[in-house]
Amino acid sequence: MTPGASAEAGLPPPPDGLRLFSSDVSAAAPRQGDFPGHILASMNLELVSDQSVRGRSFLCEDAKGSVGHCEVPPSQVRSVRPPSSVPREADLCIWLIERGQLGIEQDHGVQARFGAGSVLLCDLSQPLRGHWEHSRFGYIRPSRQRLMELLGHAPPPRPRAVETLEHLGLAPFLASHLEMLAAHGAGLTPLDLETVLGGIFRISETLLRSAFATRPESSSSHAGDRLEAVRRHIQRNLHRHDLSVADIAHGTSISRAQLYRLFASQDKSVHGTLREERLAKSMSYLKQPESGGLSIGAIAYACGFSDQAVFSKLFRQRFDMTPREARACACATPS
Repeated sequence: MTPGASAEAGLPPPPDGLRLFSSDVSAAAPRQGDFPGHILASMNLELVSDQSVRGRSFLCEDAKGSVGHCEVPPSQVRSVRPPSSVPREADLCIWLIERGQLGIEQDHGVQARFGAGSVLLCDLSQPLRGHWEHSRFGYIRPSRQRLMELLGHAPPPRPRAVETLEHLGLAPFLASHLEMLAAHGAGLTPLDLETVLGGIFRISETLLRSAFATRPESSSSHAGDRLEAVRRHIQRNLHRHDLSVADIAHGTSISRAQLYRLFASQDKSVHGTLREERLAKSMSYLKQPESGGLSIGAIAYACGFSDQAVFSKLFRQRFDMTPREARACACATPS
């Protein structure tokens, strides 16, 4: 692929110092030398698939680094290991999954799954193995020189090869910039393209500085953040009768195995926490005067219990009173 390919794909010629590569593959392309393969190879990653690649990919490069988008078929992705005598240099990349899912084999073989909308920090100096569904992702990869300028030193190893950046406030803004570039980049003038890329680099660099300012943090602190995110997700979805462990894991971009491990040191399991939150919510409803017009069954249903008899049994076990007794106590308590 050459810079001249951008004109053939209808993209504007790049400004001086900016190289623009593009591929609009409307027919089956050979796996050897396909453009997504080229993009991943530039990150020392190998794409292994028995399907051809269709769709649009592009890559912009300048002194600050590279920005790109590509579609990948269902495939395995893995690090291309250098010879043991060649040490890996620090190499960081931010990925936005726009469509599909990425499964990554984390420590001890535990699988982490990241869905559409996930903003991820990838430490490409670490071995990485995983699999893509039919997906589309955008990415920003600062040059090594730019990383050194940003951090003042070579980036230290991350706790894991792939981690989320969604807890950082700028993450959704970076995601929206990448999505807008993918949707409208082809219509930009060269100077406008340079301006947009400059904005993307500035946001991504601020994100990286924030990530390293809050790291290295202890694994217990990281687990605490994840645990809090899981609890918030549960509380927001208590009304869902079909809320399962798999749904909670998917909604918080972690694997079920990771979810179980998060709760291993807690007083209650994932199931126990979900049940406790449902019961606590039902008690709060029963204590509210404005909910006096709601039946016990309606309150149970609103808190995710589809069976009123099961709800009443669990409620009595937890609070040593029936829901009706709890409502009566609340009504009898002076305001």
